[in-house]
Amino acid sequence: LKQHNGELKGGAKASRAGRPWVCACIIQGFKDQSEACEFESKWKNVSKKLPRKKENDDMPKHLDETSLLLLQKRQEALDRVKGLLDCGHLEIDWQLNPH
Repeated sequence: LKQHNGELKGGAKASRAGRPWVCACIIQGFKDQSEACEFESKWKNVSKKLPRKKENDDMPKHLDETSLLLLQKRQEALDRVKGLLDCGHLEIDWQLNPH
């Protein structure tokens, strides 16, 4: 997270656009790094294919609306990934509530 936010050297160049980053979800229990990478790749691909949600006035204001919409999209993508991969052994802990 510190690398993504530019506090430490390193990190992906693509992550510069989303600064500042916050920890929204922690997923643990992968058998190995290969499984974790497969999961991350699937989650990103599913998320990219979902349509963007439109902002509206009925949204809670605990997060700015753009961040909230992104969190909701990520959660929807995660729900779809759970149907595609065996995720029963994973512990998924949302740090921020997307609803």
